[in-house]
Amino acid sequence: MADFRKKLKRCGPVSVFAASVLILAVLAGAGWLAFGPKQDFSAEENRVLETAPRFSPDAVLDGSFMQSAENFAGDQFPLRTRLVSLSTSIQLLFGKRDLASDYSKAPAEGGVYFGKNGHLYEVLLPDRTGTFRKNSDALKGFSKKTGISLYLLPVPSGSQEQPANLPDHAPNHNQREELEALRSGAGAGTKVVDVFDVLSLEKTGRDFYFRTDHHWNTDGAYEGYRALMGAMGVPCTPQSAFGYRAVSEPFYGTLYSKAIFPGQRADAMRLPFSKKSAPITQQTGAAIRRGIYWEEYLTQKDKYSVYLGGNPPVTVVRNPSAKDGKLLILKDSFANSMVPYLSTNFSEIHLIDLRYYNQDIYKYIKQNGITKAAAVYSIKQLCDVSIANKLA
Repeated sequence: MADFRKKLKRCGPVSVFAASVLILAVLAGAGWLAFGPKQDFSAEENRVLETAPRFSPDAVLDGSFMQSAENFAGDQFPLRTRLVSLSTSIQLLFGKRDLASDYSKAPAEGGVYFGKNGHLYEVLLPDRTGTFRKNSDALKGFSKKTGISLYLLPVPSGSQEQPANLPDHAPNHNQREELEALRSGAGAGTKVVDVFDVLSLEKTGRDFYFRTDHHWNTDGAYEGYRALMGAMGVPCTPQSAFGYRAVSEPFYGTLYSKAIFPGQRADAMRLPFSKKSAPITQQTGAAIRRGIYWEEYLTQKDKYSVYLGGNPPVTVVRNPSAKDGKLLILKDSFANSMVPYLSTNFSEIHLIDLRYYNQDIYKYIKQNGITKAAAVYSIKQLCDVSIANKLA
């Protein structure tokens, strides 16, 4: 004890003060984690936060307890959102343009590029898990199993379509590889719809993607709709037949949520509606509601869920005044913003999200008399999430 006192006396007041501040900060942080209020969900990051870890001998032995404790401390740390925003600002100040990535993982996780003109982009990496190949094979086998032609619309990412806006020398996987893989071996019953040139900023001079979100914007969704209708031989409703309502609240999407930056420009959303009024309804389970817009989401962070209320496993949109019968769409969220346009053509649109649908898809097709089918997926989603087992 005497030796400790001697060493303490030799320390200058500045060192003692700094050590005291550090100890108090550690104790304050520990106290906050133990007794402070906890959040289950981060609206800014649009994700569920880690909850307090549960102790068990097995969890300690396999390392999951410490991993959970580390995630919990990171997610529930006081002023976390402000510190994340500060970290992003500092990294950008020092010239870093690829944030929120983790290349140490196997497979590696791409982050977010801070591009030109206020654009954020997904960093595209090749699929190293085989997920895309399995999904591709399953989709190409759909027509043979059902006897129904499948119109497959693979949607490229914004970083694929706007390479000139990426940071200088930024590596980016070419998604045309996936497009060609989908075309290869596709039978007569599978038609792959190519929208790469249609959505290209270089070829069209138009921006079809949100700045802060990975989805295409309202105009991009219309171009996808027009290409799909052309492939199916269905007359497309002209864009002049729609009006557009501007959403008053700014929109910050999924890419912003990965790399929060206080200087980021928000997106503006516009919701299309047909100038010819029609009694459109949406059925999800037993519940039926008028229209396809869930206005309550416009006051929340996840404004893109204004379309259809998000991604229910199955939902049916009906327009009795439309003339082209029934259409099944296997889809991810990119298809949601196409529905305002598609509903002018089809009296029934059966939208099934295979990520969450756990019933027999082929039985559903027979029971509902489906004779037309399309699949609308972002290429990145086909690389990241398996749907092949749902089509087996």
